[in-house]
Amino acid sequence: MPDRADPLFPVLWTAGPATSATGDPIRPAAVGASACAAAAYALATRYAGQPPAELLVRARGAGAWTAAPVRGLGPNPTMGALRAALSLPYADDSASVASYGAADVISASTVTTVDVALGESVTLRFASHPDATWTVTVNGAATPADSEALARIAAHVGAYLLAPDDASIGSVDHRTEAERALLAEVNSTAAPLPETACLHEHIEAVARAMPDRIAVEQGGTVLSYGRLDRLANALAARIGACGVGPGGRVGVAATRSVELVIAAYAVLKAGAAYVPLDPLLPGARQDALRRIGRVDLMITAPGHDGTAEDAQTPVIVVDSAAGLPSAPRGPALPVHGSDLAYVIFTSGSAGSPKAAMLDHAGRANMLTDLSCRIGLGPGDRVLAVSSPSFDISILDLFSTLMVGATVVLPDRGKENDVQHWADLVAERGITVWESVPSLLAQFLTIWRTDRGGAIRAVLVGGDWIPMDQPGAVWRAFPGARIIGIGGATEVSVASVTYPIEGVDPAWRSIPYGRPMVNQTAYVLDAFDQPAGIDQPGDQVLGGVGVGWGYLGDAALTAEKFGPDPFSGVPGARMYRTGDMVRMRRQGEVEILGRIDHQVKVGGVRVELGEIESCLREHPALREAVVVPVRDEAGRVQALAAYLLCTQTVADAEEVARSARMHLAERLPSSMVPARIEVLSELPVTSNRKIARRELEARATRAHSSAESAVPADSDVMAAVGEIWFEVLGLTEPPDAERSFLNMGGGSLAAMQVVNRLNRRFDTDVSVADLIGADTMAQVARIVTDRRGRRRRPALVRRR
Repeated sequence: MPDRADPLFPVLWTAGPATSATGDPIRPAAVGASACAAAAYALATRYAGQPPAELLVRARGAGAWTAAPVRGLGPNPTMGALRAALSLPYADDSASVASYGAADVISASTVTTVDVALGESVTLRFASHPDATWTVTVNGAATPADSEALARIAAHVGAYLLAPDDASIGSVDHRTEAERALLAEVNSTAAPLPETACLHEHIEAVARAMPDRIAVEQGGTVLSYGRLDRLANALAARIGACGVGPGGRVGVAATRSVELVIAAYAVLKAGAAYVPLDPLLPGARQDALRRIGRVDLMITAPGHDGTAEDAQTPVIVVDSAAGLPSAPRGPALPVHGSDLAYVIFTSGSAGSPKAAMLDHAGRANMLTDLSCRIGLGPGDRVLAVSSPSFDISILDLFSTLMVGATVVLPDRGKENDVQHWADLVAERGITVWESVPSLLAQFLTIWRTDRGGAIRAVLVGGDWIPMDQPGAVWRAFPGARIIGIGGATEVSVASVTYPIEGVDPAWRSIPYGRPMVNQTAYVLDAFDQPAGIDQPGDQVLGGVGVGWGYLGDAALTAEKFGPDPFSGVPGARMYRTGDMVRMRRQGEVEILGRIDHQVKVGGVRVELGEIESCLREHPALREAVVVPVRDEAGRVQALAAYLLCTQTVADAEEVARSARMHLAERLPSSMVPARIEVLSELPVTSNRKIARRELEARATRAHSSAESAVPADSDVMAAVGEIWFEVLGLTEPPDAERSFLNMGGGSLAAMQVVNRLNRRFDTDVSVADLIGADTMAQVARIVTDRRGRRRRPALVRRR
């Protein structure tokens, strides 16, 4: 094999001894070297997503591999054009060739061969026989799984060899019958839809059947289903009195609280769409979300009633502590399953968030299916740990209330306190956990098995699931069911699921899963055709879960949402996720990465382009590139930003700090890069494009160096936490990795913190150091490094 890296087939084979694939040989009667080369070119194009610039070829006996350039062909040429354009030379020497299952066919000892390389450990060998026939053998690694994959490749090659001249690369269905049958079986998910199509109607049915059952708990506040229903009825009437009803959109600015649950339920009862807004976001971000979401009315909770003070919309303040009015159910409003249920925001590459619109019917289908998979019912208690602005919170609220289970909310002021979560799990009998992997990991880190715990089911998704996480769950809660969930905000919180019953050490990652009831998942290649088994492609989701698109952005909606040619249902649509995936032999989808510049940080989907666009608005900057920092498994650990200034600057660190504050005032903390660096120039590729991979490597090295740095002294860490707690007026000790700016810190607070730290540890930390470091852990490391080295003015003798 050639000793050069080749990105083709990155997931299909591993390096190993070269052997022939099992399977019957392909023996078209009149195939020449050009046809064989055309088949190799077509297959390489189909797998890589773009035409190769060259083919690596070797004549039998020649020894060395030769790069044969491929020029003058478009992205989707016909097989006839390929056969005419590609002509590979081969030697006239003789050699013997063997093929599994083909010894009776290749009986002659003299053949002429040409090898074409596909990937690091796979070659296609085209052998010309004395009787003018040809045999094609696929050579590669020797394990059974590899041999099965190589046999499929042989069949794929045959499809191209036998394709008519007028067939373009993209029109040839190169898959085997087994591959086509597997895809059909995986997407045979049709089932009757829930009889009740609207989310709030499910909750109303529970309130009628079990009015005294507990619906919501928070601290000492307990709401029964009957009481929750009456409170929501009264609020729905107030919403209607403001002129907002079916077709309207109501923003709800509240943290996880009783008020949030009442408001979300009431909005749906009023026939409007629920628009969750995080009241802790920077003001500029909240303004942008209200504008993009075209909010007609705001509902806020105490302490956040100034959230919409600059908005040109009416505001309702809901305060459960002050006593809320209740009312019987009003007249039924004309709300249908096809109506909008909620609008939720995702990061946008054009510099502003995207408002995804989701209807009732698709969500009712998904939530009902998910509840059935874990047996969620009236005896369950679900801890709500996700931010309302994150789509997985829909599970916390609606899937729980739709089946008569209990939503347990963290105490006020302790919403993000992981130790408090653990206390609730132990003391409140939590039975079901739902979150992204990062939150689950935080909880498992501090959970003590001697506390017991009743968790019987764990739903985890929205990001890569670490390979060791299922084992950690089972050690903490033996026998717990774990289901991985995946999807897209624009379709459903969950479109695919995978029941995790064990973890194979040979896996690259935990599988994404199979599509849920009435949903579909396809892997499409660069020509929008279904890919074969193990072939990388774009994940496309379909079925009843597909949302309406993006509010106010018809162009982007048309780009990402399109007709579904595979469903057979008139008017059916599908959504391109941008995830690069493959379908495994067992039918599960496996995530390989992203096709675009979108990543997930802590389970939150982030468009790097949106951060870059925000940075370019800074007056001192002319260019910005944001890249992910990945671990060895390819998972995103952090973000890094590299900047170019409009002119030469004397203090690059000051510019970086200013850029950080600029972002913190406009974006959520998940979108503020951990590392921001000013460069004199950005690296570029040979075609003058920004070399993002080079910047990623630079960021990864810097991140690794920071992690291996000497840790902060424990007394320093404790002191920094104590000082932040006092200066910022926090109700709970701060998390070591939370942002100072996003906890409410400003320049005045920074000065107070710095003065106290310098006095206590005899150091010389500056306000700029604090703002630049940003997190408590990083500040503590700086103090540890400099303690006892405070710069003092020189003594001057008076004369």
